[in-house]
Amino acid sequence: MNYLALPVRKDSALFAFAMRLPLQQKFFAATLAAAFFLFLSASGRAQAQAATVNWTDVHQVIDGFGASTNSGMPLSTANQNLFFGTGSGQIGLSILRVALTNGDEAPGDCTSVSTSCAGIHVAEMQGAIANGARVYASPWSPPAQYMSNGSTVCLNGSGNGSLLSSDYAAYATWLANFVQSLKTEDNISLYAISIQNEPDQCQDYDSALWSASQIDTFIKNNLGPTFAADSLSTLIFEPEGGNYNATVSLGASCATDSSCNQYVGGYNWHDYLSTMSGTNTVAADPYPSGWAAGKKYWETEASCMPVAGPNFCESGFTLDITDGLDWGAVIDQRIAGDGANAWLYWWLVDSSPSDNESLSDGGSNVAKRAYVMGQYSKFVRPGYYRIDATRAPQSGVSVSAYQNTPTNTLVIVATNYTGSAVTQQFNITNAPALSSMTPTTTSASLSLATQPGVSVSNNSFTYTLPAQSITTFVGNTSGPLPPSGLAGSVVTQ
Repeated sequence: MNYLALPVRKDSALFAFAMRLPLQQKFFAATLAAAFFLFLSASGRAQAQAATVNWTDVHQVIDGFGASTNSGMPLSTANQNLFFGTGSGQIGLSILRVALTNGDEAPGDCTSVSTSCAGIHVAEMQGAIANGARVYASPWSPPAQYMSNGSTVCLNGSGNGSLLSSDYAAYATWLANFVQSLKTEDNISLYAISIQNEPDQCQDYDSALWSASQIDTFIKNNLGPTFAADSLSTLIFEPEGGNYNATVSLGASCATDSSCNQYVGGYNWHDYLSTMSGTNTVAADPYPSGWAAGKKYWETEASCMPVAGPNFCESGFTLDITDGLDWGAVIDQRIAGDGANAWLYWWLVDSSPSDNESLSDGGSNVAKRAYVMGQYSKFVRPGYYRIDATRAPQSGVSVSAYQNTPTNTLVIVATNYTGSAVTQQFNITNAPALSSMTPTTTSASLSLATQPGVSVSNNSFTYTLPAQSITTFVGNTSGPLPPSGLAGSVVTQ
């Protein structure tokens, strides 16, 4: 832009002043004005592009990131370490989702506390826990003897199978026995349990239909009191709908009924209706209005499959960075935009993948989406808190930030969705001093690769984010924390 040619209104004071100046002074004034405009423009660009991270503006606690076992392909020890380990080349997931014993597809008997009731995923649970992860269980169906159609498969028999009201108490005991069997038989503390996987869907595999009123009645009259009587600390989640809209509909009765939600630790949903516009703009799934506050908010299943998935799904088993960053945009929206405490993919492993339901084929083919998840899960550990950050400091870039005050650790996740490298400035406010940040990057050519450290001066640093990449910066602050009066309100859900 030619700042010497910028128009000046002839009725302005600046114009009148300029006309009274000698020619040499007019040229000097024009040069000074041009420099001034350049300064303003540069300042505007710098301010627009700086990502500000506020150490004392604290939001939700992070419970973790994870995925589910595949009953047809148990996790090998090597894959347990790959997915849940936090060492070099490992992904560091912190939540393992398992199917709850139902006597059929998830074989075992939970009419009493027993090894049989603990089910078939004990070794995988123990491996995940040994690597610092939590375990979360979902029932795909109540056992056949408690179902209206006599089958764990909803469409079998007369179809539309659901839990018989006469067996609510028995099924509550079944679920409690599962929790106690894991603890008694295998020393596994189950972190959370859902009441039903996708209660809105009647399928030709293990499944069951529930209504909002049935969920409300079962939890407040049976499951909640049974867990309380047995002194179980495992959190109860509801309703885990097949998509966000189903969860809002099916979860509302309990979530707005204090006699029910007093027993509920969190609300959960699946992300198969996720939509994205532009490079990385994902439609919101906000915490439902009017629901009981102070509860966990977990997204517990998402993937691309032929019959379901977000609008950006690619065909086949996709390993590329574009797919990985598409899922990165979803994670960013759910965690930094919607305030979720956890985000889970569907399968960890599918031995013969034909679509994107899994993160890996169990061998050498690990999808970039797994490493994109690792950019969060490996560094943002359970118990960290999200803190405020400029989410979109420039077009095609997203930023979120996290803290762990016991270790004074700061984590910043920055994604560049564009096809070109971009320079990004980061300013850290209200924080103890930092001297350096260590970047780790996943891109088309890198997978959770540690990069040379970056110097921090006056709690500010600048970094060039590679094209189509996600980079996690980790640093430890030093010195005293800011005065407590600076601290923002903490959302503990």
